[in-house]
Formats: sequence, C-alpha cells, structure tokens
Amino acid sequence: MRYILIMKPTFAFLAGLLALTAVPASAQLDKLKLSDTIQSMKFGGDLRLRDDVSAKRGTSQVNRGRLRYRLRFGPEIELPENLTATIRLGSGTGEQVSTNQSYDNLGGQKQIWLDLMYLKWKPTLNDDATTAVSGGRMINPLWRTYSSDIVWDDDFNPEGFGESVEWVFPGPELSVFANGLQAVTDEDSNSGKNQWVFAQQLGIEKTLPLDSRLRFAGAYHKWSDENRSDFGQTTVQDGNRRSNATGRLVSQFGVGEVTAQLTSWIGKIPLNFQGTMIRNFSARHNDLIQGPVGRDGYQAGLIVGSAKAKGQWEAGYFKKYSQIDSTVADVADSDFGDGGTNRVGHIGWIAYAPRDWMVLKVKGFVTDALDRSFPTVAGVTSPTATTNLDKAINRLQIDMSIKF
Repeated sequence: MRYILIMKPTFAFLAGLLALTAVPASAQLDKLKLSDTIQSMKFGGDLRLRDDVSAKRGTSQVNRGRLRYRLRFGPEIELPENLTATIRLGSGTGEQVSTNQSYDNLGGQKQIWLDLMYLKWKPTLNDDATTAVSGGRMINPLWRTYSSDIVWDDDFNPEGFGESVEWVFPGPELSVFANGLQAVTDEDSNSGKNQWVFAQQLGIEKTLPLDSRLRFAGAYHKWSDENRSDFGQTTVQDGNRRSNATGRLVSQFGVGEVTAQLTSWIGKIPLNFQGTMIRNFSARHNDLIQGPVGRDGYQAGLIVGSAKAKGQWEAGYFKKYSQIDSTVADVADSDFGDGGTNRVGHIGWIAYAPRDWMVLKVKGFVTDALDRSFPTVAGVTSPTATTNLDKAINRLQIDMSIKF
C-alpha cells in the first residue's frame, strides 16, 4: 500500500505530461504565456568546439595548445509598437572580444555571462526603406564584412546606441544606407567624463549584370577621451602604444575606414571579394611617440562558396596588414596572432556543412610582427623599450559548430 501511495504522484505527473504533449504547440505556448506584452518569442543559439594551437617564435614566446568551446543562447522577444528585445547568454571569461572558454581548472565549472541585452525599434517609414534604432548591449549596428575585423572583432558587442537606415530605389536597382554607433567604452567614478566611441557610416549597394552586387561604404570612428585612463577592459591586446604607468593609450584615434564587397558567381558557386582600408587620422607625434607613427592598415581577400546548407563548402584567403596605431587594438580581431595590431600575415580556411545545422572548419593564420622592436610586456607596451618580445605567431583552429 505504501508503495502505491508513493507512486501515485509520479503517475499523475506522467499523465499530465502526456496530456500536455498531445496539445498543439501553439496552444501550449498560449498556456505558458508570460505576459500580455509579449507577442511572440523564439529561442536560438550556437555551440562551437575548437582545437586552437599557436606556434610562436621569439624571445619569451611559448607555444600554446587549447581545447575550447563557445556557447551562446537566448530569446528574441517581439513586443508591441515594432519593438524587439534580444537577450543572449554566452560562455567565456568576460573578454570584450571573445566568448571562448578553455578546458582547464581540472574540469571546474565555468561561468555564463550576459552577452547581449538590447531593445530594437523598427518603425515603418516607407515601403522602400528599413530603419532601426537600438539601445543596450547590442550587436554592432555598422555594416561589416569579414575584412572589417581589422577594426571590429566579430564578437565585440558595443554598449550604447545604434541607428540604421537603408533606402531602396527599384528603378536604378540601387540602395543607399547609413549607420551610426554611440558607445560608452568606460565610465570611472572619479572622472567627470566618460570615454566613448562615435562611428558614422554611409554606403551604397548597386546591382550589376550576371546577378552580381557591389556594396561600398565609408566610415569614421572617433574615440573620445581615450587617453584619460585605460578602458577597464578584461583583455589588453597586442599593438597600440600605452603608458607603462597607467596602461592608457598614448595615441589618439580617429579612424577612417573604407570597405567594399563584390559578390558574383562562377556557375552556381558564389564568389565574394572583400577589402577594407583604414587610417588613423588622429595619430601624430608627441612626447612618447618619436618614431614612425604607424597609422595605416588593410585587409583584402576572397571567399569561394558558402557553407550554409547541407553539402555546401567554402574556402577563403585574406591578407592583413595593421600598423601599431592604425586602430584601437582592444576591439580588433582577437585571432590574428594574439589579436590586436602591429601585425602582418595571411589567413586561409576551408569549411564544409555536413548538415544544415552543422559546419566543420579548418582555419590557419601565418603572421609576423610589423615593428619587431616594439615589445608587449604583460599587455602594456612601452614606446621606448627596445627588447624584442613579439615576433612570428602561426595559428591553427579546427572547429565543429552547430546552430539551433
């Protein structure tokens, strides 16, 4: 009798669960409705497993091999009045340019961070125009290609405000777009000013013969009060001259960027030509910068194919060149060498999608320091030191990614 009494709640729970699964999914969602404000909700994310190996040459350089994972997951919530709320949690160590987490600490539990949290308003102004205004910790609102990571790492999610508008002109098969970003980079309680970055971008896209398209944009990224203190960043990347005493940037940054992308075809195989050129117009000599200023950079290459559906493949090659103070190193690509600036080299990869939701990828980097007399010491660079601590870094990444 006691056994039967214990099992009754279990049977009741199982019966309720079976009854729930027999109800259509839409009805289940109605019963689980969280509030009258939520119009709909969808969840999504991705999981990536990676083997990351770095081979380094130079004084005090140590080879490194890491097994790593990346997990990102969260809801997109549709609200009234053309509002959308996006929330995404991510793995990692709190870096501003990475959600990777290494396998270490004897299998110790790992942290989950707030990766995205923003509101987006998409008002309808015209049938031929799309507009959006965002606020919070958001996906970068600027139009970017792979070559754009010389300025912005793809995992960098700015905190502030973003605006986007694109207007399509059907007759000439032309569209014009503009994007803006106003992001707080640091706030100090003992300072009367916050550090910001203000970015403006204007571009066009033109349809060409043979189903080809050319998209082109110019942008200017102005950093404000960047020399007042450091950014309080979790990770300090190589490059950029910094004060040994405080770690703050020595150079000022007003970075001009020109990016172009030409998409075309060979038969049914897509081709994607990309290029980005940058110049830091605010870089100039001062008491701590006596040698070459080092304010220019570029990245250009080609992607053949597109591994986005089952049975598809792609291959890519890019050349990158980024001088010491061409852009702010701490938000630039974190995979090129050890990330940042003051580096030149080659990037290549091949990828294959065995399923619609899975991609296998092998990617390699062959890099070297541009200015070998410019060292990196515990993340703080000295503009007067002559010890060579940073030379060639070659890197191999093997990934398996799934999306859901």
